[in-house]
Amino acid sequence: MQFTALVVFAIVWGGLMIFFLTPVNDKGESYTTVTWKVSLTRLILHKKAILAFALLLATLFSFWFYFESAEDYNQLHGITKESAEPQVIFYMVSVVIYTIIIYLFLAVRWAIKSVK
Repeated sequence: MQFTALVVFAIVWGGLMIFFLTPVNDKGESYTTVTWKVSLTRLILHKKAILAFALLLATLFSFWFYFESAEDYNQLHGITKESAEPQVIFYMVSVVIYTIIIYLFLAVRWAIKSVK
């Protein structure tokens, strides 16, 4: 992928992950005692987090199937290329690391915000 395509993907995908991992506080609850553990679990234990997990799985599967189909295409048309497996593993690991960074950023932000 080109650099600009990766940047656009990171911005759009990151925005969706932030939207899905940010819980909606409809009840107007105020949290007075907040710990790191509460912050981490609060981001996972709500309905939109399932959509974030589904987005992550769909992204990983689409990367895998895209590169598998590209290899099949190359074999069928007699194109000799190196295996794309290291590249797809790099993309998949990068997406998982990016997701973890977004998750930890949101947890820290929520913990700092609720302490104030």
